[in-house]
Amino acid sequence: MAFVSDERPSAFGNMIVVTGTVASGDTTADLSDFMSEILMAQVQATDGTATPLTAAIDGTSVDFTDLGRAGRLMAIGKR
Repeated sequence: MAFVSDERPSAFGNMIVVTGTVASGDTTADLSDFMSEILMAQVQATDGTATPLTAAIDGTSVDFTDLGRAGRLMAIGKR
């Protein structure tokens, strides 16, 4: 299952905050429909220990290791 964004991203000036859900097995989220540049991204499991993990920014995509369970993604970038 691919990254599923929440319905209403928050925009302020030329910046945007996108949140959404990642499923077990997901390892990347393409945010090119929302952003021209990602400035910060975080992925965190929503159950279990909810341990945050490091996400790597690759252009307008966020790459991360498989959480092994569902999680949430938040990214801040330029529109």
